[in-house]
Amino acid sequence: MSSSMHPESNRQIFLPPLREELKLLPAAPNKDGSLAWMVQDPINNSFFRIGWLDFEMLLRWTYGSPEKIVDSVNNETTLDIEVTDVNDLKLFLEQNSLLQASSQEAVDQLRQRAKELNKGFLNWILHHYLFFRIPLFRPQVWLASLMPWVGWIFTRTTFIVVTSLTLIGIFLVIRQWETFSSTFVDQLTWSGLLGYTVALVFAKTLHEMGHALTATRYGVRVAHMGVALLVMLPMMYTDTSESWKLSNPRQRLAVASAGIITELALAGLATLAWSLSPDGSIKSALFFLATTSWLLTLLVNVSPFLRFDGYFILMDAIDFPNLHQRSGAFARIWLRRVLLGFNDSWPEDIQGNGKTFLIVFAFMTWLYRLVVFLGLAVLVYYIFFKVLGIILMVVELVWFIWRPIRSELSIWRERKSEIKTSRVWMAYVLLGIILVVVLVPWHTAISGPGWVHPERFHVLYSPLPGRLVRLPESHNVTSGQPLFILESPDLQLSAARARWLAQARANELVGLMGIPGGEARREQVRAQQEKYIAEEKLFLDEQSRLKILAPFSGTIVDLDYELAPGVWIKPSQPLATLVDYSQWVVDAYINEEDIYRVSVGDKAQVYRPLRLGVLQGQVIEIDTTRTTVLPHYSLNAKSGGDIVTLDNEKNVPRHAIYRVRVKLDRPPPESHQMKTGNVVISGEAKAWLPTVLKRIGAVVVRESGF
Repeated sequence: MSSSMHPESNRQIFLPPLREELKLLPAAPNKDGSLAWMVQDPINNSFFRIGWLDFEMLLRWTYGSPEKIVDSVNNETTLDIEVTDVNDLKLFLEQNSLLQASSQEAVDQLRQRAKELNKGFLNWILHHYLFFRIPLFRPQVWLASLMPWVGWIFTRTTFIVVTSLTLIGIFLVIRQWETFSSTFVDQLTWSGLLGYTVALVFAKTLHEMGHALTATRYGVRVAHMGVALLVMLPMMYTDTSESWKLSNPRQRLAVASAGIITELALAGLATLAWSLSPDGSIKSALFFLATTSWLLTLLVNVSPFLRFDGYFILMDAIDFPNLHQRSGAFARIWLRRVLLGFNDSWPEDIQGNGKTFLIVFAFMTWLYRLVVFLGLAVLVYYIFFKVLGIILMVVELVWFIWRPIRSELSIWRERKSEIKTSRVWMAYVLLGIILVVVLVPWHTAISGPGWVHPERFHVLYSPLPGRLVRLPESHNVTSGQPLFILESPDLQLSAARARWLAQARANELVGLMGIPGGEARREQVRAQQEKYIAEEKLFLDEQSRLKILAPFSGTIVDLDYELAPGVWIKPSQPLATLVDYSQWVVDAYINEEDIYRVSVGDKAQVYRPLRLGVLQGQVIEIDTTRTTVLPHYSLNAKSGGDIVTLDNEKNVPRHAIYRVRVKLDRPPPESHQMKTGNVVISGEAKAWLPTVLKRIGAVVVRESGF
């Protein structure tokens, strides 16, 4: 601690006494094996880790002057300290309000600090609207009363049983993964979101109970439990900050990871129960529990880049307190040394690969937080009404992203005289490379799901109801070859009746010849004859339609095995499929914002899952209207595809997509299977920055209406 302080003068300094309520507790040894202690401030519920040097000085703090403390430490221990070490410790204690305000100057300092911390309700809202806590109750008494009843949870037997059941549940879900994944897509509705919310509250309640019970088991006081608001979304929290009292790092690790372990156990048991439950409301509730627990645990809680459980678990695992602050300090020094050529000393003396780990971890944390904060900025914009959403989004972008960047840049500006000339030229070169990357048009890939199938395939139906007379004699057929021949007794009877009536009218015309006044009657009979002749032709033409010919040369597949001569056929009944396997195409489905970059003649590649090799092709057709119905069920996300469809419709895409047809250069190796794949098209070259600015401008225009 003292190594980071700035020395004061060596004049005689009166040392104000320590606050009486402070507690000095043993801590786990440092990584180098040296002893460590924790100073607890019970009023602020904060902890400060100190080493042997600070410990020895605090033991003699009542001596009143730095000189007496220095003489005592140097004479009674193997340490060799100076007055500046005592003054550094005094400064640290003052900055953290650990000394009694025994003078008017100290009182004034405390008042000034309180005034800085209390800047009004509006300032507090701007600092805490994304996340703040509301303590509700102190649970220590009833947590202690629960321990005799929940001791079995912490046994090895429970761990083995829950782990085994979880693995069984995961195995069963994998066997019916398509059903599980399609259920997730189906639940993305308002009622589904309500179910996820209820499951989230239940899972988070058990999560916090896991922290609280584990802390109580190891004798750590749970100060309070309450509700935390994350972007105005309520969730429970448990204050286990006193776990730093534990000198055993394994116990601290157990307290930090108890919430994640509890949620994983809940997810595993809910997954198994979902696999074994019949369809109904209970199965839906179990699905909500399983997915909510799995997703939030793996995506949020495990992450060490925000101050959630994963961060505290990592700190306890490597025994490195204040990881974010200390790694950030290393990364800032590294930037100054590498980019600007400064000779700043490292914040701490860390040997081996520890320094590299801290620098890399800091950059990963900054990148992760940038993505999260940008996402939250968009979220708060859409959650609140537009004016307030814009204000809060701007506040977040300025406070969480621009403010720390500006703080570091201001230091660079103040020390610009120390920047080496070679680094200035390096910065210009780097800036030039960035401008080339963002302003020069580059050929970029456009991708989308696709359906690989023969260019010509035709499902054969009977145009009219009829009785089957003959089936295809061979699977390989030529264009114009008869495939199915059907007959319709009704059409045959109608044609025969029309033929008989036409013949009767012909006979009547012969009988009217030479009869006085018969010419008028002859014209009437001739008209009836022509009518019946036309009817006969109509019925014969309809009968000829029951002779189904091959529209092109190909192969008969999917022939209905129940077909046989004498079987009656309905028009809606598919008979077989005629496929031409010589030429293949891919129907790719491209998002609306990328379709303008695709042109006829562009090269394309098709990547098929679990298959080696890439299919090459060329764009031959681009639809000018959006796709309203998917042509094949395998593209549907409910069937394992990549295109999300509307909840109440079978194959209607939820988002605007356009079909792009790609003709393959040669048939695929397994040329008798229609499969899906990912299509990558070499589209129009574009510059990154203008495209991004154009999209941002489009969003601004779209959202500018109030």
